[in-house]
Amino acid sequence: MLRRFPGVDAIVSALDSALPQPDQLCGPFSASIALTAVVGDDAPDVTALAIAAGSSIWPGETVAARPPGTHRITDGWDCLPRAASIDTAGTTAAGLATGIETVTERRVAVVPIMGPGAEGLRLLLARLIDVQFLFGLVANVHTAELTEFDWNVGHFVTVLGMDTVANVVAIADTYRELGAAGMPPGCRTVPIDALASSMGERGLLLVVDSDDRSAALDLTRSLDLRNDVWSV
Repeated sequence: MLRRFPGVDAIVSALDSALPQPDQLCGPFSASIALTAVVGDDAPDVTALAIAAGSSIWPGETVAARPPGTHRITDGWDCLPRAASIDTAGTTAAGLATGIETVTERRVAVVPIMGPGAEGLRLLLARLIDVQFLFGLVANVHTAELTEFDWNVGHFVTVLGMDTVANVVAIADTYRELGAAGMPPGCRTVPIDALASSMGERGLLLVVDSDDRSAALDLTRSLDLRNDVWSV
């Protein structure tokens, strides 16, 4: 049985009205969605997060940056700097973590979890189901590990819960087309091992109320997880 994290109802509701992401802004989009689990309707929007995170845009049309069949959306681009190349466009994990804390005026803290691996991820998700604080969980992945079609980019998604029997994780993606039948728009399940593999040396951003930062850190350290921000 799929067990959803606390606050997921707010995430699903926000996702349904926000889909799809603006091009090249999957990080700020997923962070905005995840933040609704912590701050509700006060979650900053995608553009505010992108500005605070130092996101940049490659203005040329790059069809391969999107899943097949999806349309280009440039909302918020007029507020953002241009990248030197498509490879340098988007948002870094470090920038996103800093941006989340900055734009929420430190009401929210970000605990990074680098390269947890399959077993570390499994243990973390199982523990998060029963924690006493609200949180959002954003995963920085490579899409080739999580899709059955030709789409190979760095990407951010929001993690919603897990099924310990089926050994799968529920994720909220950034395009309606990536959702599965019978699940909320944009949502589907993926094998835990596949999600861990898709992160590699990337990882997770655990977003919590600042008052809960110590509890979140204690949880990750009890599992010997690395609280570092990655650079890939």
